[in-house]
Amino acid sequence: MDLEAVNRKLAAIAEGRGMPRLDEFGNLAVSQVLPKYAAMAAAGLLFVADMSGGTGKIPVTAAPTTSPEWALYNYGVSNVIVPLCVAYASISGTLGLGHALMVATALGPQTAVSANYASSIVTCTDGTSKKPDCYFTNNPTLIGGTPAWMYYQAVPSSIATIAVGEGGVVWLNGAHVARPGGYEVAFEIVAPTGTSATYDLTILFAQLPLKLR
Repeated sequence: MDLEAVNRKLAAIAEGRGMPRLDEFGNLAVSQVLPKYAAMAAAGLLFVADMSGGTGKIPVTAAPTTSPEWALYNYGVSNVIVPLCVAYASISGTLGLGHALMVATALGPQTAVSANYASSIVTCTDGTSKKPDCYFTNNPTLIGGTPAWMYYQAVPSSIATIAVGEGGVVWLNGAHVARPGGYEVAFEIVAPTGTSATYDLTILFAQLPLKLR
C-alpha cells in the first residue's frame, strides 16, 4: 500500500480539491490504511463465541440437514450478525481420515433461543462488557426446510492419527448473515468419527446496523 498516495488523497479531500466517492454498495471508496477489522473492533462491533470451556463435540459423519451442532441465533430487532471466521481444533481422541467445515443460513425465522450454550463464552473484542444481540446455541433444530450447506474447508488425511490441535481456520468474510428477528447461521464439523475424536469450535463475528431488503 502506498501510504503517501493515501495521505495525498485525504489531504486533497480535506482541502476541497477532491471528492470522496461511493462504490455500488455505498462503501466509501478509499484505500485501506488500518488493519482489516481494526475499525470494527475499536467500535465494539466484533465478538468471539467460544465453547472451549465445555465438552468437545464428536463430528458428524455425513453432511447435516436440519440438526447442526452449532448456530448463531439473532434475537435482535435491527442489527445483522455477520460471521467472519470459524476456527475448530481436535482436543481428544484419534482422528479419522480427514475433516471439513460446513456452513448454512437457516431458512426464515427459527425457534426462539433464550440463552447461550451453558459452557460457552461470548465477549466483545474491545475488552468491554458489551454483548451482542445473538445467542451461541448448541444442536438446534432448523425449521422452514433444509438449507443448502456449503463446504468451506475440506482437509484430507491418509492415516488416522492422534493429533490434538489439528483442525482449521476458515474465513467466511460475510458470505452468510443472520438477519434480525430470529434468523440464524449454522455450523457443522464433518469427519469420520475415528476413535472418540472430539472438537472445539470458536467463531469471530460482527454485529452491524446493515439495512437488508
